[in-house]
Amino acid sequence: MRRWLSRLLLIGLALGAGCSTERKPGDLFAPEGIGQIVVDATLIVGQAMPRVLLRKTQSPAEPYEQIAARVSGADVRIVEEGGTEHQLFDTGFGQYVAAVRPIIRPGTEYRLVVRTADGRTVTATTVTPDSFRVREWLLLDDPSLAVRRRLATSRDFPVNPDSVYVVASNQLGYQDGLLEARLEPGVVVAYQVGLRSLDEGSPYVIDADFLSEEDLADLTRDSFSPPLAAAENSIRLPWFAIFFEGRYRIRIFSIDRNWYDLARSLPEFGGTNGGFGGNAGDSFERPIFHVEGGIGLFASGAMDEVGFTILPKPSP
Repeated sequence: MRRWLSRLLLIGLALGAGCSTERKPGDLFAPEGIGQIVVDATLIVGQAMPRVLLRKTQSPAEPYEQIAARVSGADVRIVEEGGTEHQLFDTGFGQYVAAVRPIIRPGTEYRLVVRTADGRTVTATTVTPDSFRVREWLLLDDPSLAVRRRLATSRDFPVNPDSVYVVASNQLGYQDGLLEARLEPGVVVAYQVGLRSLDEGSPYVIDADFLSEEDLADLTRDSFSPPLAAAENSIRLPWFAIFFEGRYRIRIFSIDRNWYDLARSLPEFGGTNGGFGGNAGDSFERPIFHVEGGIGLFASGAMDEVGFTILPKPSP
């Protein structure tokens, strides 16, 4: 769903010590930061309660070891507004899952409580946003901005949602027109956009002849935006985030305060990526974690998505 968020688990001691990511590698070492608990869990409205990942920060002077980083044997619970308590069980490698995974409700407080085997307690709280839906996904004419056509969504194909990738309305020529999402008005902290190329190994749709091997290696099939305000209830989706032919999926998330604060304060999330522009926040010395007793992310969002296909480049 949002695989890029798990990168937090690999940043390690630089976050735990509150160091700037612009410092030299030797400046990041801070022995007191080793072993901090790192939480990773994001609740999405309308979806089942997710797993909770628990890791420990490791020394940046040593190779990262996933097995050594896992936190096993913890008592992990998520308490839902109203008092319902969900016990999560260790499935291995620091992953905790509820035996019965309830559907996440909108406008509801959820509190995470972790008690580790060595006696530490980590807590965090999120309030889920309201349910969220994109009113229309449109292809606009450039430069007149007249609506050329509406893109179909999976809701148009309840029996076979993958039909969105083959229906005529969702076959797009690279840089032909402008993609725009028109949103239902509502009170929202911020939006974030994720874009994924689904066809591994599909050819470039950009002109790659002028790019170095290093530039090509930096091109990614997953990219994400900084937090967006969407003041006019619309989001323009940039062509410069698309590098490959084939099937794509765009997801727009309405995000809570925890997600927003981390995304705007951490360059690895807010920018400096191959997709949607620069850092979303000010110059933060330390990322903003709404986690007591540890670091990481316990957050929530609501999501809507569309799929489409980028057509091959015309022959010269």
